Amino acid sequence: MQRRKFLTMAGTSGAVGIASIAAPGMAGAAEAAPRRKLSGRNLDGWETVVGDGVFAATGQRAVNGTDIGADHFSRYSKLSANSNERGVMAHNITYHRVIDGAALLMMHDASFEFRIPFVPSTSGGAHNAQTFEGGLFIWDGRNDRLDYGLAFQWVLNPWAPEFGAIRAWTPTPDGPAWAQISRLEPDDSWHSVWFGYDHATGSTGLAIDGRMMPVSLTETPKADSWGTDIEARLQAEIISIYPGEADNAPSHVAEVRDWSWDWTPNARKKT
Repeated sequence: MQRRKFLTMAGTSGAVGIASIAAPGMAGAAEAAPRRKLSGRNLDGWETVVGDGVFAATGQRAVNGTDIGADHFSRYSKLSANSNERGVMAHNITYHRVIDGAALLMMHDASFEFRIPFVPSTSGGAHNAQTFEGGLFIWDGRNDRLDYGLAFQWVLNPWAPEFGAIRAWTPTPDGPAWAQISRLEPDDSWHSVWFGYDHATGSTGLAIDGRMMPVSLTETPKADSWGTDIEARLQAEIISIYPGEADNAPSHVAEVRDWSWDWTPNARKKT
């Protein structure tokens, strides 16, 4: 069961453990929230927007929706960034959003598979990359107006000293920031990521290729333009390589497949 998977994996991470689900007969608000099982072979139906990790060289127009894309095939989806090979760094956020106040009452167990269909290299080529990223978040626009959740980043810029680093979105005194937690040699193989998050207890879990990694809950303020709903998001993201002041730069593509997202009620309260 996915629920048991969440309990077991989070418990082995060394992070705060996940509380047991209430036994039958224990009344609580979570009982009114139905279980939810979401899944797909590709990301058809997800939303794609420009993120904030962008840059435009002198003389280049700002990054916009024509610089990113998501194409869906029967067995996977292909995300693209800097599709027009301009002198920009483009950020593609492709996400599945569920607007539902019950998101705060649930244990979330989500996963997908991803790959970069090329190997980033200082030798250049048709494609190169800055990052691949993924995350699971709940925006509480009704109460605290904070974006709660966890995320990872795979550093793919072959000129970067951190090439191959796995980073986690990590709390700091000045707000969340990326911190290295592991390393994965860049290649063109399929990899898997698993996210676990229980808002009721503030517990999180992250595994890449089945290997548990340290990750903490983050709380990120957002602009006033963010709404008053409670919404949960499962995200896959790519950022194209930083171009400096070049007039053009390689595009970045990534493939994502076989995603799942299970919601299980939890009557425990955050402590």
